[in-house]
Amino acid sequence: MDVYDILFLKCTEYEVVVNERHVPLWMLSKSDEERINFDLPWTNLQDLAISLYELKREQQKSKELLKCNLEEIIVGISYLKSKKSGSLLSDESMAIKACMDYLSEFITARINCIYRYYYPMKTPPNKSLFDEVILKFPQKKDIKAKNRQDFEEIISKLKKYDFNLQN
Repeated sequence: MDVYDILFLKCTEYEVVVNERHVPLWMLSKSDEERINFDLPWTNLQDLAISLYELKREQQKSKELLKCNLEEIIVGISYLKSKKSGSLLSDESMAIKACMDYLSEFITARINCIYRYYYPMKTPPNKSLFDEVILKFPQKKDIKAKNRQDFEEIISKLKKYDFNLQN
């Protein structure tokens, strides 16, 4: 099991509200879609893309590891709808692509922050699951994470309500 399998499992544990009850995502099916309240901090994919862009930009400028909830972000990318008008990213596939690009760039910026400021000296105090994996391998300067395909697979499975790990 790799880090993306673990991330997928954590996404399936994300709690949503259905009929005023909190249930994990894995208990739902496509037929429940109309009754689900994801209770996300964004209203649409464009808001999420803007938030991810800002997060990425702040991480690139900061020596601190910015906190973010990867499961919440991936659930948002998977289930939020696109704003239909008044946006450059009104096409849902373009909005999803922008969110995934910014998420990938945020993780790359985070990896580079870990390498530059923490890895040579000590382990960062607020590390996440990705940081644990990253810190186990020797790094070179200015890493570019290649995680796009892994995120696409996770998002695709979540969109289809396919909560099986093997496929």
